[in-house]
Amino acid sequence: MEKGSVLSLRNLNTTVFSVLILYPIFVFICVFLYISYYGSIGWFEITTAIAAYYVSNISVGVGLHRLWSHNAFKTNKIVEFILMLFTSGTFQGPILAWASDHRFHHAYTDEAMDPHSPKKFQGNKLLGFFWSHFGWMLFSEQRKNLDRSTIKLLGKNKMLVWQLRNYWAIALFMNLVFPPVLGFILFGTIKAAIAFYVFVGLGRAIQQHATFCVNSACHFLGTKKYIDGTAGDIWWFALFLLGENWHNFHHAFPRDYRNGHKWYHFDVHKWIIYTMSKIGLASDLVVTPESRIHVKAEEVTESIYSTLCNKLRLLKEESEKIAVFASKKIQNLEKMASVAIKSSKQEIYSGLLSVERSALLISQRAEEAFHGSIKAKEKLVKKLSEELNKLRASLNSYHLNELLPTDR
Repeated sequence: MEKGSVLSLRNLNTTVFSVLILYPIFVFICVFLYISYYGSIGWFEITTAIAAYYVSNISVGVGLHRLWSHNAFKTNKIVEFILMLFTSGTFQGPILAWASDHRFHHAYTDEAMDPHSPKKFQGNKLLGFFWSHFGWMLFSEQRKNLDRSTIKLLGKNKMLVWQLRNYWAIALFMNLVFPPVLGFILFGTIKAAIAFYVFVGLGRAIQQHATFCVNSACHFLGTKKYIDGTAGDIWWFALFLLGENWHNFHHAFPRDYRNGHKWYHFDVHKWIIYTMSKIGLASDLVVTPESRIHVKAEEVTESIYSTLCNKLRLLKEESEKIAVFASKKIQNLEKMASVAIKSSKQEIYSGLLSVERSALLISQRAEEAFHGSIKAKEKLVKKLSEELNKLRASLNSYHLNELLPTDR
C-alpha cells in the first residue's frame, strides 16, 4: 500500500491524536509546572508514577488481554468491574473494541488484515515499527464494527456493553477525578491531590507505550522458539511488561493464561491469575499441555534448521558461481599476456584473484556449517551473506563487461 495514502493527515484520527499525543504533552507540562511551583520532586511523586504505571500494566495484561481477549480464565463480577474501571483509565479504548482488534491481530498475524502488522510497509522497518506501535491508531483505516467472534464471546456481558456506551465518561473520570480525590483521601492535602493527578497521569502515559511495545518491539526483536513469524520473546523486557514480553509463546498458544510458561519466566500477570485462583477469585485457567508445547517447539526447530540449510546451500552455490566467473575473467586476462596489458589490468587481475579466493572460502565455510548448531548457522548465514554482497560489489566496481572480453 502507498505510504502517502495511509499516513495522510486526512486519515488522522483527531480523537486518538488528542489522547495519545496532546494529553501526554499536557501531563508533561503539568510535571514541569509542579516542579517549578514546589521546587522539586521526591520519592512520593516517583512512587506514585511507578505505582500508576504498574497498576495500569496489570489491568491491561490481566484484564484486557488474558481475561477478555483470550478468555484464558474466568473471574467474578466484582473483580471484572475493578478491572473494567482501571483499564478504562489507560485510555486504550473500550474493552470490546480492544479485544476485537486483538483477536484480528491473532487471526491474521503479519497479514494485510492484521490491524497493526509490522509488515505494513514492506522494506521500510522504521515505518513498520511506527505503524505497529501506534500509527495504526493515529491513522485509522480500521473496521468500525466489532468482529463476530468478539460479539459471540463477550457481547452478552452487560458490563462490557455498558462500558462501550459510556467509555469516555468512565475514562475521563478515571483520569481527571479519581486520582486527585484518591490522593486527597489518602494524604489529606491539596498537594497530594495535585501530585496524584499529575504523576498518575505520567505513569499511565508511559505505560501506554509499554503496551504498544508488545505490538512493535516484540514483533521486531526476540527469540522465536514456539512459532514462526515476527512475534518474539524478549526476556529483558519482563520488568517493564510483567510477562507480556513472552510474545512468541503467546502467539503459539494464545489461550494459555501464562505467557511465560516455565516456572522461572518472570510473568507477574501469570502469578496474579494463579494467586487469584487459589483464593477463589479466578477459575477455569487454560493451561497448554507440556507435550503440546514440546511438539510445537520441535516443529519450529526443524523448520528453522531446514530454512538455514537451504540458505547455506544457496550461499554455497552463489559463491561457487562467483568463483567460476572470476576464474574465467582471470583466464581472459592471462591470454592478453602482453606487458602493456598486464600493467594496465594489474589492479583488476589482483582483485579478481582475491575475489576468487574469497568466494571459494565462503563456499567452504558454508559447507562446514551444515554440521553446526542452529545459532551458529544463523550467525554464519548473516556473515556470509554480507561477505558475498561485498564480493558482488567488488565485481561490479571493475566494469568487467567493458574492460574484458565476453565468454562465449
